[in-house]
Amino acid sequence: MTAPILLPAGDTARLGFAIGLVCFAAFTFAALFACVKLLGSGYSPLQVLFLRYGFGLAVSLPFLWRMGPQLWQTKRPFGHAVRAFYGLASSMALYYAVTRMPIATVTAISFAMPLFLTMLSVPLLKESVGWRRATAAVVGFGGVLIIVNPGSDLNEIALIALVGAFFYAMAVVSIRQLSMQEPAKRIFFLYAIANIIFAGATMPFVWVPPSLEDWVLFAVVGVLGAAAQYAFIVAYRHAPATVLAPFDYSQILFALGIGYLAWAETPEPQSFAGGAVIIASGIFIWWRERQLARRSRAVGMRAL
Repeated sequence: MTAPILLPAGDTARLGFAIGLVCFAAFTFAALFACVKLLGSGYSPLQVLFLRYGFGLAVSLPFLWRMGPQLWQTKRPFGHAVRAFYGLASSMALYYAVTRMPIATVTAISFAMPLFLTMLSVPLLKESVGWRRATAAVVGFGGVLIIVNPGSDLNEIALIALVGAFFYAMAVVSIRQLSMQEPAKRIFFLYAIANIIFAGATMPFVWVPPSLEDWVLFAVVGVLGAAAQYAFIVAYRHAPATVLAPFDYSQILFALGIGYLAWAETPEPQSFAGGAVIIASGIFIWWRERQLARRSRAVGMRAL
């Protein structure tokens, strides 16, 4: 994917560091799913969300507070509310599914997000998508259908996970729209606050007093979520998305390993087949976008 021998030593080191961070974040997200699975049998997804962002925000505040009042002063409150709704819907659907399906299967379905994003970017972001990327997205959805396996016992739960992937894509679209005018720290902070307020309002109805061990697990979930997001931010500062995107898929491998070691989960054969189709489609879309970006840069250089 890159040619290290053609890069200066410093650039090679930065790329290796960034790739390592992305893989660490992928492992962290897989571990977070495992913790949610452990908690899901005794607690509502709303309580998990509430405590995840409560602990996560507490860990992140020392890094965020340097912005001062600018951290929460925004001229786009409606945009942040929409982003929060999509993120909440995605998290609740995926958290619900992961407590009832193998972690690797839910993770594979969640990677339908780039496929949704490819198609949604046309009407919502006014981006052009050529026939190659559109075809790859359609093929990728075929992989999702292989996993969902219409008629199986897990069909309804798999569809819930797919809904989570769709809202995940909508959240990314809203983040792209917000990031044109809003700094990343403000988007993160206001989203965490929205989660805490919304989920907190439901606590009188769904709250279950956690045991001491579960309090520790909730804290771990919050720390894992904050650490994964921070690792992604730092990684994408050190290397371009065109290099790092394929390494996101390592999360499926981590999820497969954790699920097998912790619960002896072995996804159905169609889950492996469908996951392979989704990964192949996502990598093709990444490769095509990278190719188009190179052509665009080459045209710009010739114009100079």
